[in-house]
Amino acid sequence: MSMPAVVMRTYNMFKDDSSFRKLIKQMSRKLSKMRDPVKQAKYVHKKVNEELKSQFSDPLVRELVQCAKGCTGCCHTQVSVTEGEALILAEKIQQGDIRIDLEKLFRQAEAGESASQFYRLDYQSRGCVFLDEDGACQVYDDRPSVCRTNHVLSDPKDCEIKTLEQGQNPSVQLLNTYSSDSWIYALFSESRLSGVLPVVLKRVLSQFKVRDIHDISKSND
Repeated sequence: MSMPAVVMRTYNMFKDDSSFRKLIKQMSRKLSKMRDPVKQAKYVHKKVNEELKSQFSDPLVRELVQCAKGCTGCCHTQVSVTEGEALILAEKIQQGDIRIDLEKLFRQAEAGESASQFYRLDYQSRGCVFLDEDGACQVYDDRPSVCRTNHVLSDPKDCEIKTLEQGQNPSVQLLNTYSSDSWIYALFSESRLSGVLPVVLKRVLSQFKVRDIHDISKSND
């Protein structure tokens, strides 16, 4: 289980609260009954969307959040996904709904789960393979859960971590999404496989039998 850092921070904040632990158990129990990792992921995506819709009904939240289409700083950082989330994305690739640079994906996957290795890649090489030429997400409706909760209150320029030395910029302020984080914690807890997106997606793609991954690579040249 490779828990997203922000989600883990939320868990550590509330783990000593009995009501919070009970809530996590209820969420995990709900997901465990589904068994299918794709169904689990889609269910949590729905729940996260509902929680965020409630938060964004507040005019102050809408005013303070600085994120906008084409702002891609967070799309050049490591993103954790579950097996179900990777399967959703892999199916879109497999069916030809979207085209990605598989060579870029494989280069990112070589960094493994190591943040230090990932940030040794240049900024462009770290860009999410699902970004299009205009910096828009090709899989926005099916994006991972942590991408959904990543809303910045500070200057978006602070999100652009250009070098390894910069690390995670402490000046970046995120919208608190505790309820959504709880669902994501439960999702990752119930997932058989999780990790950074390039590693998990590459592994899932390699398991597809209808169309060989090398054929997909050729079709994207």
